Amino acid sequence: MPVDSTQNAKLVEFQHPAQSFGAVRFTPDGKAVVYALADQDSANLWLQPLDGSPGKQITNFKSEQITDFHWSFDGSKLGMVRGHTDSDVVLLQESKP
Repeated sequence: MPVDSTQNAKLVEFQHPAQSFGAVRFTPDGKAVVYALADQDSANLWLQPLDGSPGKQITNFKSEQITDFHWSFDGSKLGMVRGHTDSDVVLLQESKP
């Protein structure tokens, strides 16, 4: 909508119980937004139409987190960065002579 429009702006409520993280991006046609939702094992992308109809999951990954995603210039492809974080714990202690 134009910035100087007198039409009331409508905020979108995500229709999913989990919390989203990271970017929220418009679809190429501007009729929906896409965002990532994560559980402890994986993250998936969800599409939420702006007309108020129910959202839907558009990826079905079983592992890895989504750290970023973008549409191609022509809107025909969706690229994403996925991965995980490894961490180790190391105990350092002073050795006795």
